[in-house]
Amino acid sequence: MKKKKARVVFASLLIVSIVCSMCLTALSEQPLLPLSRKVSDSEKPLKWVEFNVPYEPLKRAMDIDVDSYQDKIHISWIDLLAYLGARYGGDFSQYQDSHMDDFAAKIKNGKSVASLTKDMKYFDYYSRAYGAVLQGMLGEYQIRIPDEKMSKDTWKKAYGLKAFSPIADGFYYEDFDDFGTSRSYGYSRRHLGHDLMTSVGSPVVAIESGTVEALGWNQYGGWRIGIRSFDKQRYYYYAHLRKDAPFASDLHVGATVTAGDVIGYTGQTGYSLKENTNNIDTPHLHLGMQLVFDEDAKDSPTQIWIDLYSITKLLSSHRSTVVRQDDGQYQRKYPFSEGNYYLNELQANAAITHKSQIELPILMYHSMLKDPVKPSQYIVSPDLFEKDLKYIRKKGYTPVFMKEVIDYVNGTGSLPKKPIVLSFDDGYYNNYYYAFPLLKKYKMKAVISVVGKLSDDFSQTPDENPNYAHLTWDDILEMHLSGYWEIQNHSYNCHSYAQRNGVSQTAAETKESYAKFLSSDIWHLQNKIAYVTGVAPNTFTYPFGAFSENTDEILREIGFQATLSCTEGVSVIKRSDPDCLYRLKRHLRPPDKSPEEFFTFLK
Repeated sequence: MKKKKARVVFASLLIVSIVCSMCLTALSEQPLLPLSRKVSDSEKPLKWVEFNVPYEPLKRAMDIDVDSYQDKIHISWIDLLAYLGARYGGDFSQYQDSHMDDFAAKIKNGKSVASLTKDMKYFDYYSRAYGAVLQGMLGEYQIRIPDEKMSKDTWKKAYGLKAFSPIADGFYYEDFDDFGTSRSYGYSRRHLGHDLMTSVGSPVVAIESGTVEALGWNQYGGWRIGIRSFDKQRYYYYAHLRKDAPFASDLHVGATVTAGDVIGYTGQTGYSLKENTNNIDTPHLHLGMQLVFDEDAKDSPTQIWIDLYSITKLLSSHRSTVVRQDDGQYQRKYPFSEGNYYLNELQANAAITHKSQIELPILMYHSMLKDPVKPSQYIVSPDLFEKDLKYIRKKGYTPVFMKEVIDYVNGTGSLPKKPIVLSFDDGYYNNYYYAFPLLKKYKMKAVISVVGKLSDDFSQTPDENPNYAHLTWDDILEMHLSGYWEIQNHSYNCHSYAQRNGVSQTAAETKESYAKFLSSDIWHLQNKIAYVTGVAPNTFTYPFGAFSENTDEILREIGFQATLSCTEGVSVIKRSDPDCLYRLKRHLRPPDKSPEEFFTFLK
């Protein structure tokens, strides 16, 4: 394997004092030794979002994102738009193509978003705000198409718009930017949606996949449907649906819908206390998007609604083809599936789970060598690792990052029905050399916890011997940018028994001195990883699995949301229970067992 060097040059490795402000996650600026856990600005719910991005920069950002998807460095359209939002203060009347192109070129040449935006006070705000609006619009998906040679349908993988226009293909509509105009029925108010004028009975399509939260009559919206995205941040509101038969026949509160599914039919109901009444003069679909950062505020006067005019124009290029059934209902013609689903037969298994708790198996790997100098329980062969990946796939498991697990627990994300975490400890170079190509081959994710001092040492004196070398910071950046690896913290210089057992507290140490020592060591690596990748770790992996009574308290104060132990077993993960993410159990992968012998804990 010929190694590709990431384009990053470190003029000095002594950067701790300047990088804390560059963290783009919830680990924002904090003192070295926090006295108490403070909620940073990036953790607080946003109170207001105004989405004024016109169609032209929206489309251009999307094209750059899609065009760079297969490149070594994938440029996110949300990063591009957040940069412009911060630069313009949200006023896109100043927009120039060159501003976006110059920023994209710097990212493509190896500059991290964190370093490019470190002096932009409101970049984090626009990143969160625009991310909340656009997160469900672009990504990987699969469509099923006929394969005449195989005499069956096959799945074709693609990347691009995975959200759909709200009006099905073949049905005409016209619109204009009417967000914020006045309405007078019931009381004087602003129009918090976007109207698409069309004939009665046009099939209405789910823009994004999600769960039906509201279905029925509302005196203002008439027959209406409310669908919440799986990450819980977007609530789509479809109103003024057809009299007598407004909804798709199988729709109900709690039902799961896929982007592009027919959910109802346009009409002119509403503006009446009497159910099933046409009091709207012109048939149209009222479309709304509410952002939900705080569940308590969802139905309050402080609701956040978004102008969807430019987004609707963008989605007009991606419309769901529908066919009429014998009963007069319409259904989509082409099946569609989101995410990285690896085999057709895994589609059902990889579907999103809606359970309130699940079992999460976590595998623990260390070194990977073809011919180790001496046998060790911490060294497995690349061939065995490949067999593991095949077995995991066969059993229907989907590898996930810790961020996905954390988001599931916090209620801001979802997990596949059978998730699994592939974790690597210590940051050996042979993980890059042997495991990385296999993850690419099978399109699977892994979590790697690095030791900062070792990566510093091998960055200063590069040595690519798989038997003993550790990852350089160039390696780590390349792995992060690939999308196959999530970088986590394994301490800066505590992977040793020299003074203590890993990060555990010594008998002679007071709680205060221990907190000072541990915070100093961990922040050193936290800041370095945030500087290199632009993302600060959310999970701490205990060296040797060792911890003390006060360890987790300090880790929580720093901002870690999960920890990985060396205790054997499968952990139970529960929604709305952050404590379940601490001291997660793992299974050490020994070198002398076949997958069938080792994976007895998989269902």
